[in-house]
Amino acid sequence: MKLWYSTTSPFVRKVRSVIAYHQLEQQVELLPTVAAKAESPHNQDNPLGRIPALQTDQGEWLFNSSLIAEYLDSLGKKPSLFPQGENRWQLLNFHAIADGIMENTLMYLGERMLRDPAEWWHSRHQQMMERNIRSLRYLEQRLEQLGTELNIATLYVVCVIDFFHFRLNVIGINPAEVVPHLDCWAQQMNATYPCLASTKPYQS
Repeated sequence: MKLWYSTTSPFVRKVRSVIAYHQLEQQVELLPTVAAKAESPHNQDNPLGRIPALQTDQGEWLFNSSLIAEYLDSLGKKPSLFPQGENRWQLLNFHAIADGIMENTLMYLGERMLRDPAEWWHSRHQQMMERNIRSLRYLEQRLEQLGTELNIATLYVVCVIDFFHFRLNVIGINPAEVVPHLDCWAQQMNATYPCLASTKPYQS
């Protein structure tokens, strides 16, 4: 299998954490992406031009981080990261909240990283930031239900928290200040699960 990836993307980290959890590293070749240009090789394999993108052993490409994570999880020998019990929908809803936070963030992250502040859509940025703060507090208020067991929801919430720290100067929301209990929980999860600690974002 082949995976287009980066060392900074929380979407890619979700997938890499699943790979690490199931110890599939020897089965997945990592293909680093470079500048986001139309001629970049990953754009030839993925019509959406996004990462991650995974090529299966059958030659088919999968394009969505959640789809890729579930596909890789199905190949693993350890207990599934995708809940099947009575708390399935609650945990998948937490995952959806984390995914929504990242969607909100992407609406202004690129603009802040690539354009002059004078050209920013400030009111839109503020709206997305407020939504993210509400969503982070929603998760913090439900820490007991979120729990400390590793699953696709807890894994991804950690990815989001760490990404906010990694891009703090651009995102403008400090989890340690806005949701200190959730932030502490995320650091404890990193300390507990090697598949999270080994995939934390870094600038390559």
